[in-house]
Amino acid sequence: MKTPVAALLLLLTCFSTLATEKTERKKWEWHGPGEAGAWLQTEKRGSTVTFSLELNRGEPSYNLGRASGQFPLEHHLGIYQPYELPGCALAFAFVGDEVEIKQVGSDLDCGFGFGVMATHLLTLKQTE
Repeated sequence: MKTPVAALLLLLTCFSTLATEKTERKKWEWHGPGEAGAWLQTEKRGSTVTFSLELNRGEPSYNLGRASGQFPLEHHLGIYQPYELPGCALAFAFVGDEVEIKQVGSDLDCGFGFGVMATHLLTLKQTE
């Protein structure tokens, strides 16, 4: 009889830990020349960041790029490497109200439109 009770207590402890883990949602932006821009939404829970990134090259072609996924965060740094795009990596460095994104690989390596790159310094716009 002790085994089921111990298992139940273990499950309750795990669920209470998950329930108390704080989720931080933030929105970041960068605006460049000719209506170019980058918009990033992040959700941090524990040491895992889930993100959605939208990019626009601006004039004259207005080519687009999108990326989304998850990465572990250590010391305010995280690297996202999409399995389906082995030539691409996005490095995120979070410092205060800014996040710097560095892209490894070309626009096509990351599945973005022609001339669209994710390397930008974005500023925090909203926190939930």
